Amino acid sequence: MKKHYILIVFIAIAIIGLTGCKKTKEITCSLYASETTPAAEMNVIYTATQTGDGSIAALSYVTIAGTVTVQNPTLPWTITVAVLTSTKVAMSATGNVKNGSLKISYDGSAGGSTIRGSDFCEQQTN
Repeated sequence: MKKHYILIVFIAIAIIGLTGCKKTKEITCSLYASETTPAAEMNVIYTATQTGDGSIAALSYVTIAGTVTVQNPTLPWTITVAVLTSTKVAMSATGNVKNGSLKISYDGSAGGSTIRGSDFCEQQTN
């Protein structure tokens, strides 16, 4: 009888342990910092950051010459580019996060004109 009791206690502890584990799935983030046309020629700083286990598979940003795509950038990532009033400034990225966050942004100012854009994706597990 004692052996059965020990076996039942062991099985109960195993079931509680297995059901108590939280298995959160990784989510896919599609980030887009909306398009803005600057009122003056300026330098724009594009930035991508992460916290926790967030990672970006690809990010794209706009320059005078067109859209540039970077595969698997090392985070934090930043670049400064010159843009004209005819440049439609925007930034996008795709990535994954299980426990953390991803953020993309751009910021520029010149001649009293300022442009900014950003997007954010987050998932926290406890």
